[in-house]
Amino acid sequence: MPRTEDTQAGSSARREYAHRRDSRNARIKARYGTVGSLVAAVAGEPAHVHAWRQGAEGEAATARALSIRLARSDVIVLHDRRAGQRSRANIDHIAIAPTGVTVIDTKSTRGTVQLSTTGIINRHERLLVNRRDRTSQLDSLERQIQLVAGVLDRSGAGHVPVTGALSFPFMRREWLHNARARGGLIIVDDPAHIAKALKRPGPICREDVERLAELLDTALPPAT
Repeated sequence: MPRTEDTQAGSSARREYAHRRDSRNARIKARYGTVGSLVAAVAGEPAHVHAWRQGAEGEAATARALSIRLARSDVIVLHDRRAGQRSRANIDHIAIAPTGVTVIDTKSTRGTVQLSTTGIINRHERLLVNRRDRTSQLDSLERQIQLVAGVLDRSGAGHVPVTGALSFPFMRREWLHNARARGGLIIVDDPAHIAKALKRPGPICREDVERLAELLDTALPPAT
């Protein structure tokens, strides 16, 4: 099994972007005829279309960084996995390492990424991206972690630790960046620092890493 599958990263987002772009262009052409292409070019891409292209670029950037930094390690990374047989949702990346399994969700937003805690008695952790509350991204990743943990448990590998990482490949990283969320369950960082965490030594041998990767590859097939 290959250590990474770089070209597959972001394929779902690229397909959705192409579908939305082509559908929009077809509607414009149907309305404006031969000048439809010019109208579409002048108008530019609407935000809901551009977001899918940006998302694909972010996933590809994470995949490239992980591939480079994990090239001589025992870590195997699967990209763009279907989140269940009947689900249209996908999991961006799953890393299988000597320390366990890490579910990685890529966010392509540029700018500052911060973890903050508010309250004294009832403490509440928040994820701020460019000062906007994006705590729901932590909640979403926790659900993905639970899904992958459930797959391992049903396959007799419930003892394997499953954690998560929110990857921001285009973030502006502060020197004293706080990367740990949800009591250490989730890392919030750029791909380089996530790769550094993945390369830490652990109790899972290379053969078991490969077996876990094959198990997850079968249970969570490519979204394509």
